[in-house]
Amino acid sequence: MYCTCFYSIPSNGGLTVLSVIVQIILGILGLSIVVLIHEGGHYIASRIAGIEVETFSIGFGRRIAGFKKGRTDYRISLIPLGGYCRFHGEQSFRKAIEEKLDYIPGNQGEFYNASPFKRIFVSFSGPLANLFFAVIVFTFISWIGFQEYYTEPKVILASNWSEDNKLWPADTAGIESGDYIVSVDGKDVGKFNELRRLLVFRPGETIRLTVNRKGRLIPLVIKPELDKESGTAIIGVLNWIDPLIAEITPGSAASDDGFLPGDRILSVNGIKTAHTVAFYNTLTRLNGNDISIQVERNGLKVNLPVKRAEEISSGITFQVISGRSVKLNFYQALAKGFNETYDNLYSTVKGLRMLFMGIELQNAVSGPVRLISDTGAVVAEGFKNGIGAGFLWSFELMSLISVSLAFINLLPIPVLDGGQIVLFLYEIIRRKNLNPKLVYRYQFIGTIIVLIIAVAATTGDMIHFNSR
Repeated sequence: MYCTCFYSIPSNGGLTVLSVIVQIILGILGLSIVVLIHEGGHYIASRIAGIEVETFSIGFGRRIAGFKKGRTDYRISLIPLGGYCRFHGEQSFRKAIEEKLDYIPGNQGEFYNASPFKRIFVSFSGPLANLFFAVIVFTFISWIGFQEYYTEPKVILASNWSEDNKLWPADTAGIESGDYIVSVDGKDVGKFNELRRLLVFRPGETIRLTVNRKGRLIPLVIKPELDKESGTAIIGVLNWIDPLIAEITPGSAASDDGFLPGDRILSVNGIKTAHTVAFYNTLTRLNGNDISIQVERNGLKVNLPVKRAEEISSGITFQVISGRSVKLNFYQALAKGFNETYDNLYSTVKGLRMLFMGIELQNAVSGPVRLISDTGAVVAEGFKNGIGAGFLWSFELMSLISVSLAFINLLPIPVLDGGQIVLFLYEIIRRKNLNPKLVYRYQFIGTIIVLIIAVAATTGDMIHFNSR
C-alpha cells in the first residue's frame, strides 16, 4: 500500500487547471503501463504457443505511427489509454457463421487453429504478467530499501468529534483517545496505515486488539462495521497526529500569516489543540471569525492573528515519522515480494465480496475516470516529495492496480480472460471443436455485460465528482 508522506487537508481551491491536467496525464500514463504489461503477457505467450499476432497497439483508435514486422503490425494509436494485442484468426468464428460452418476454420498460426490448451495458456498469461510485475516491484522496493514516511497507530475516537453523537465499534470495544493500537489478531502494528490495512476488509468479524494505554497493554475485542459509502470496514477512530508543522507552502495563507516550520500549534482562540483533528475541527467551527492561533516557537509562545482562516490549512504540512526502511537480502526481498502480491490479491478478492453487502456502488467503486484521477493525484503527490519518492509511489501504486487488473480479468465473464478460459475448458471437456454460433453468442453476452459495467462505473464517477 502507498502511504501519504505528510498529513494535510487539501483545499479545493489548491488545484489549478494546470495541476489537474498534469494529474490526468500522469493517471493515464500509469494505467496505460499496467494495461500494456498485461497485453505484453499475451504477446509473449502467443509467440511461445506459435500463435501469430496481427496487431500490437499502444493505445486505441486510429493508427498514427508504427511499423510492420512479419505479419505483425506494431503501432501507436490515437487514444492513449492502454493498448491491445489482436491475434490472427481471432474473429474467424464470424466468417464461419457467414459460411454456415459448424466449426471454426483456421490456418497455421491462427488463434482457433491452436489447441485449447495453448489458447488457455495465452489467455492466462496476461493476468500472470500483471502478477509478475507486482512481485518484481515489491521485491525491488524491499531489496533496495526506501525512505518511508508514516504516523504511529495512535488514535482518537471519532465520536468525540462528530455532531451526531454516534457510537462506533471503537467506543463499545473500550478504546480511548490517546491509545496506541499495537496489535491486530496477534500481528504487530507499528504504523497507522498498517492498522487500516489489517481492518479494511473485515466488516462484521470479531477481531482481537491490543492497545497501549499509558504504558499498560490492554486486550480488547472489536467488530468493525461496514461503511456503505466507502465500501470498507471502519471502527470509528482517527489518526492522532501532533500539530507540529513540518513545512509551509511559500505564498500560502499560512506563510503570509507568519507560520514557520517547527511551530507547534497550541490553541485556536484559546481552545487547546492537542492534535491535528482538534485544530481542523476548531477552525471549521469558528468559520474564519477573528481567529488568533497560538504556537510554540523555540520554547516561546507566539500569537499569530489569521487573516484568511478558511485557507490556512492548505499551506500547512504536519510532521510525521520518517526513516529508511530495512534493506533485505535478495531472497528475503523476493519472499516479501510474493507475500505482498498475495496479500493484495487476497484483499482484492475480499473487496469483491463486499460489493454484495449493500454498499453504495457510486461512491465505493471507482470507474475509469476516478481511477485515472486518483492515480494521477497519488503520483503527483509522490513527486512533490522528490523524484525518488515519486517513482516509488508510482510503481507501488501501479503494482496494486496490476494485481487488481489480474484478478478482474480472471473473472469468468465472457470476453475477459477468465471467460475465455472457461470457454476453452468447455471445449476440452466436450472433446469437440467450438461451434461458431456458440462463440458469437458467448462473446456478445460478455460484451453487453462489460458495457453495462463500464457505463455504470463511469456514471458513478460522474455522480461522485458532481457531489464533491
